Amino acid sequence: MNQAAYIKEAVSIFNSINSYLLKYHFATLNHEIPPKQFMIMKYVYEVKKTKIQDVAEQFDLSMSSVSQLVKKLEADGYVTRSINPDNRRETFLTLGGKGEDYFKEYERVDRYIMDHYYAQLSIEETRQMRDIARKLQGIVVMDDSQGGDE
Repeated sequence: MNQAAYIKEAVSIFNSINSYLLKYHFATLNHEIPPKQFMIMKYVYEVKKTKIQDVAEQFDLSMSSVSQLVKKLEADGYVTRSINPDNRRETFLTLGGKGEDYFKEYERVDRYIMDHYYAQLSIEETRQMRDIARKLQGIVVMDDSQGGDE
């Protein structure tokens, strides 16, 4: 097999794994949340409190686009907006009650998957998987930041 064939096989295997995990383990989570809204919500979950401007920069979206996405998440109770008391032109985002509940369930499922599946890998195998993922991320991000070939 050549390198391209190995890569295609590996990507296909990871897609199959992700599909299985989504279907059988993450099915309890609300799939009504569109991908862009989920990405914003996950970012807010990870950083705890952020500005709308930071979200726009993180995902390379316009402020108006982020505002529309956040408006729907806020209306559904997944995030809350608050004005920065030190700079009234800035708006902070934090998780709302439904967002907190969503990520409690998300973490429960994630922990189950790690304990039930990934724990069967050795520490060395896990480290190698992480190192390869980091290396590939560095290659892709560096290539994209330098205007990689399209």
